[in-house]
Amino acid sequence: MGALLVLSGPALAERDQLEIKAAATSQIQDAAAIAFQTPAEAVEVRLGDKRLVLPDCATGFSVSFPFNDRATTQLDCSEPDWRGFVQIRLGSGIGIFRYAIPLEKGDVLKRSHVTRHMVSADAAGGNPILVLDDVLDRVIASAVSAGEVLQERHFSGFLTRSDAGASSPALTGAWVARQIIPRGNRLSKESFQWEILEGRIPTDLIPSDIEFAMYEAIRDIMPGDNLRRSAVKMAPSVRKNEEIEIFLVRGALTVTNVVRVSRDATIGETIDVVNVESGRILKARVVGIGQVELL
Repeated sequence: MGALLVLSGPALAERDQLEIKAAATSQIQDAAAIAFQTPAEAVEVRLGDKRLVLPDCATGFSVSFPFNDRATTQLDCSEPDWRGFVQIRLGSGIGIFRYAIPLEKGDVLKRSHVTRHMVSADAAGGNPILVLDDVLDRVIASAVSAGEVLQERHFSGFLTRSDAGASSPALTGAWVARQIIPRGNRLSKESFQWEILEGRIPTDLIPSDIEFAMYEAIRDIMPGDNLRRSAVKMAPSVRKNEEIEIFLVRGALTVTNVVRVSRDATIGETIDVVNVESGRILKARVVGIGQVELL
């Protein structure tokens, strides 16, 4: 019986800690959603380290973001008296529209019929309407429910209102995915092919002259999907902890070094990099995709 009690104690403590962290995660997500205008489900709370033990706060944690870095959460508890800091990561959200009231087939969409929301790309689903003016005063093709996300399929002959009175071009092309591009991956031209589209033409197609490496997927892009603005966002030119080879030219001598990037950054930004061999911190400017030059 004594051995059983010894084994049960740690198991119970571990289970309690999981429950406490689950509740704290939900509380942090809700607070970050309000503070940073982002979907709660897009907030990653980093409480997985078992060495971090949270108290069972009788009054609930007070959540704040004291450093304005969009990465650090402060948790305070009054009973017991405790303070801790937790790292978060904000995922990207997109602005979609939901129906405020149910509408029937044949109804004409008005601005008062919808509300705007920020959600994760996964929660948006399908092909959501991202520009409300594209569908205002258009006829609903099928009955919809309150709370449902506006989708292109809800509107027959989906066109922008500015296009409605103009003749459509005879041929419209789009980049079509040839393979799966997972969410978060940088785009490459080899993953797409240019094809001529027939029938309904989406309004947010990516033009033919896209610089693929400048964008990354915000949701999984599947083979056969058209490349659209709603599926991508600008990608950082270099990423945190990415290791980049640099060349130092001194007369006839060329020295090669590898540096580690300190944070995500875009072209033109000045950042800290760490010499992998020596550990020395250096200043560098981002000059291209995966390229930096020392200052």
